Amino acid sequence: MAMPAEWWSFGDASATKRRARSVFRHSASDAWLVAVTLAQACVTLIAFGLVAPASSVGAGVSALIFGIGVCWCSNTVSHNHLHNALFRSRRLNRGFDLWLSLLLGVPQSIWKARHLWHHAGEPTRPRRRLSRRALIEIGIVGVSWLVFLGVAPELFLFGYAPGYLLGMGLARLQGDMEHARTERPEAGVSHYGRLYNFFWFNDGYHAEHHLSPRAHWTRVSALRGQITLASSAFPPHLRFLERATPSELKGLFLCALERIALGSSLLQRFMLWTHARAMAPLLGGLPELPKRVAIVGGGLFPRSLLVLAKLLPQARFVVVDRSAASVSHAIDHLKRRRFPLGRVRFCIESFDPSRHSVCDLVVTPLGFVGDDATLLEAARATPVLRHDWLWARPTGCSRIVSWLLLKRMTLSRGQL
Repeated sequence: MAMPAEWWSFGDASATKRRARSVFRHSASDAWLVAVTLAQACVTLIAFGLVAPASSVGAGVSALIFGIGVCWCSNTVSHNHLHNALFRSRRLNRGFDLWLSLLLGVPQSIWKARHLWHHAGEPTRPRRRLSRRALIEIGIVGVSWLVFLGVAPELFLFGYAPGYLLGMGLARLQGDMEHARTERPEAGVSHYGRLYNFFWFNDGYHAEHHLSPRAHWTRVSALRGQITLASSAFPPHLRFLERATPSELKGLFLCALERIALGSSLLQRFMLWTHARAMAPLLGGLPELPKRVAIVGGGLFPRSLLVLAKLLPQARFVVVDRSAASVSHAIDHLKRRRFPLGRVRFCIESFDPSRHSVCDLVVTPLGFVGDDATLLEAARATPVLRHDWLWARPTGCSRIVSWLLLKRMTLSRGQL
């Protein structure tokens, strides 16, 4: 959905007269772009002046904040300024170039030449000497870096430099993804999400921007629909998820949460205790305790295996996970806990009910990737102990794991 220009406007209907009196060439709304650079400067000073010196964690957080800011400013403020210089005054525009060069660590003349080359279709570039303007900008960036390095070398090397490289990497990723997975990469790919276009000043209208590079950011949305252009449901930095199915996206999210658990022994103990509390009464309701258990997706943090190994001391286990990396993580974790690996066999493959449900119990994960019909088939012959969201409708006997984890365990027999 288009973001109306009035969201950024300053109010009255006499926009033309106001613009004539304004220092801004195209729109008074460009004041927001200037404000973004001032905010970026303040956040950078706070991050590297107060947060980063406190600890190594503070330095990492500061680098992350700075890197995101560099990417954001480069692809919003700097990008709009190079296409449509913000100010009426040439001196103000030149001063703003120097300010952006200092703030972002990117000489704006070089950035502009490279970007316009991109719009020209990226032809073979002749070797050119750097202009006097570019040399001045390089000098400003270089001197500022030398001063920073001399005054606070550790902060520069372990805070600013990683943040700068992160910002450049994110900016490059955005540029690549704005032209990926389309039959005409040179035309660009748009994203029409309201939130993204609000915070990125309509940068999502990228195909429209390539159609008319001189269109001001407050008016580029009006070009939508004039001709058929490529678009994506994902903003550029998340476009790698474009071809993933909903179940695969859920799996990626849950894997990220698993990695958080791997970093905290306290969180691991809490998760094992809450899962054991929920599983024990469900297993007690079975006619007899299972002796052969198949665990689907038991990689990374193998909580189901650890809990069930204590609740079912006579059982043997097979863990089915199609990620070799996850299985490797799980084995390393079990070795550190001195778990008897003779009780478990790992299969790096997808779950197949015809093979893996020849057990007394099948345990399925919250992030099951695949067709639920395979679980239905397994449940017809074998009890299925399923990790579920708290809000999921129970399909059998159920016990809440934890309100904090938003999870329940459900035992299904004969149906799912």
